[in-house]
Order: sequence, then structure tokens, then C-alpha cells
Amino acid sequence: MRPQPERLDLIPAADPGALRRWGVSDCERIDRRALYDSLARLQHDEAAPPSDATRLVRHIRDRYHHALVDVIGDAIALATACETAHSGDDLWPHGLSDHLIEILEAVEHHQQREDAVVFPMLLAGGPGAAEAVRMMEAEHAGIHANLDRVLALTQGFQAPPEACASWRVLYVLCCKIDVDIREQTRLEERELFSRSIRESTEGCVCSTATFA
Repeated sequence: MRPQPERLDLIPAADPGALRRWGVSDCERIDRRALYDSLARLQHDEAAPPSDATRLVRHIRDRYHHALVDVIGDAIALATACETAHSGDDLWPHGLSDHLIEILEAVEHHQQREDAVVFPMLLAGGPGAAEAVRMMEAEHAGIHANLDRVLALTQGFQAPPEACASWRVLYVLCCKIDVDIREQTRLEERELFSRSIRESTEGCVCSTATFA
């Protein structure tokens, strides 16, 4: 017989602020207003990204960098709390919080490198752009591998029918993280990186380059 869900009280190992933002007080009870307010903050105006390289960098920073770190942090808090509550449940994706922590650490490191080194280098141009792009693409591949593990662990973000409300909210956040990271890396690899490499190459060949 499948164990019955245990009561999930706010626990020291989970961030109480994050749990409150998502209306979580225990496994079965959700503050609907807090939940809806937080879900609304996940919605973004997904207009076409700018074609100008400088504006595209600003768009990536504003749309993805801070928002992703915040959502991953909240997902870790929910996963930590749910993992404690469902430690005896075979259907719970054991180890999910560890994978999310790995994603957060990788994303924060990646973003810091982009902001401090890679984006300024790409916008300035020069022979180092190609090497910077290869480094970023390798980091993207590592982050995607972690996303794939979370996708498999959560059965494609499909909670079992018996899952509690907190478990279901967590999977919404996991799906949001997956979608946003993959879109950010797509924008960088297909738009920003390819354009920067092309312009840098043209600049070396022609001895002059114009950067937006």
C-alpha cells in the first residue's frame, strides 16, 4: 500500500519565505491567492527578441538572469520540503533537490562569467570571441544534461495522481526552469553567439568592424 502523505510543516531546511510565496503551509493546503500571485509573476511578454546585439544582451540579462535564479531557489525550497515529507514514498523523485542545487550553482557561475567576461568580449569583438563562445556552449551542454536528468526524474513534470498540492506546484516550477533555460541558451547560441562570431571574423578580415 502506498504510504499516505505526511503533514508538511515549514521546516528549517527549507526557505520559509519561498514556501509562503507559493502558498505552501503543508502538503495538502495551498493559499490560493499567494499561489496565483506567484504564478502571475512567471508570465512574461514573450515579444520577439531584439536584433541589435547590445539590446539582445540586455534582454537576456533582464528577462532570464535574475528571474531564473529566483525561480530555481524557490524550487529548491519546495523540493527540500517535499523530499522531507515524502521520504518514504517510492513515487517521489528522490534526489530532485540535489539536481536543482546543481543547476542553480551552474547557472549562477555561468551568468557571472557571461556578465563579467563573455558579453563584454562579444560586444567589443576581437579574436577571443570564438574561444569564449566555445566555452559558453560547453557550459550550456552541461546545464542541459542536468535539465534532462530532472526531466526524466519527474516523468516529464507529470506528478502522479496522488501527489499533494506542494508536489504539483514544484513541478510547475521545474517546467518553467526547463523552458526558460533552454530558451535563453537558444537565444545565445543561435542569435548572439553566431552574430558575434560573424562580426568578429569580418572585423579581422576587413580590419574594421561596426558593433551595435
